[in-house]
Amino acid sequence: MEEFAKTMFMAIPSVCNEIENLPAFLREWRKYKLTIPTYGAIFISQNNSHVLMVQRYSGNWSFPRGKMESRENPEECAVREVFEEVGLDISDLIMSDGYSENKREEKYSTL
Repeated sequence: MEEFAKTMFMAIPSVCNEIENLPAFLREWRKYKLTIPTYGAIFISQNNSHVLMVQRYSGNWSFPRGKMESRENPEECAVREVFEEVGLDISDLIMSDGYSENKREEKYSTL
């Protein structure tokens, strides 16, 4: 991420003179990212033998999920993120009373 951000800073004239502040900007961005809740869905096959997971940029695997956008409720976020990540429309499958909340490293995720 640092190399990508440095490349972007150098390519944008209005911020290239702030390159020495890049480490502080990245620290603040990482803290900000943790404040945005994520929503998604857990898919389990009918015989409980398979689950649907996606591989993240980091190489880690997780259930399809993503960050909530402004003016979006949790169910809308889950539907949008699942569609964006795996192409499935789950709008008729959402169970508002059946969910799992997870907090890891100050980051909240609801599936």
